Amino acid sequence: MTSKQSVGYHSIVAALTPSAANQPAVIRAVNVAAKLNSEVTLANVITTKQDSVSEQTSTDIINQLTTGHAEITGTKSAQGNWLELINLANEVSGDLIVLDDKVYSELAPLLIKSSKESCDHGDCDALIVHSHRYSPTAPPRDYQHIVVAADLNDQGLMTIYKAVRTAKRFQSRLSLLNVVELFDPDKGDSEEKIKKLRLRGLDAFTAVIEGIEIEKEVLVTKESVGRAVCVFATEHNADLVVIGSHKFKGLCVLHGKKAQQVINGSTCDVLVVHE
Repeated sequence: MTSKQSVGYHSIVAALTPSAANQPAVIRAVNVAAKLNSEVTLANVITTKQDSVSEQTSTDIINQLTTGHAEITGTKSAQGNWLELINLANEVSGDLIVLDDKVYSELAPLLIKSSKESCDHGDCDALIVHSHRYSPTAPPRDYQHIVVAADLNDQGLMTIYKAVRTAKRFQSRLSLLNVVELFDPDKGDSEEKIKKLRLRGLDAFTAVIEGIEIEKEVLVTKESVGRAVCVFATEHNADLVVIGSHKFKGLCVLHGKKAQQVINGSTCDVLVVHE
């Protein structure tokens, strides 16, 4: 396990949602920082959609947040679009960017239109917070059940380690899910044989992990990985899904097909890990 995977997150960057009173992404970032002994920097991206009133509202919100949460150590601001998040994260050596689904909905089209070079830099993970789960009277609470979907390879192992460390800090239940997608029973091995082989692989992957009980599940499905992960997480009342992305880094970890499927189809928070 590399040193980065071992130490976890030191510098968390939380995207302010314009004019949102409850700021679920920031509150979740503070929650994670408190568990990991990390620092939070607020990222205030001033887009063309904001007027003077919304800018003043953001200023008031920033003052309230920094006063109420010791984990927040500073604020970085930039004008432009939401791709500025990665630049702000780079300024503070951020290793985790936290944003809510409203910001993600504006960011996703920019990732599609932008060149790979504009966002494929910076060595960080991304946590998407589904704002509909939270309100001013029901803010983000400690994660209770984490589901990590990983492949049986070196990249998947890194994703598992990140999920394990998070689950230990939150003292949460942890389920390790391996998905065999687009299964055709008329081709190749039987479903039972595939499950047995994959479970052996999961056992081998987790044999060296101590201090936490890991529930292991192999899911053979005719659906895509992303769809299968979302269904499993919903049926098992997960409040965080962890997936990996080894093709991209920076904000482009959100650009992968599996990441988009899980983020758009999930009802809980989603952590996308740069493997």
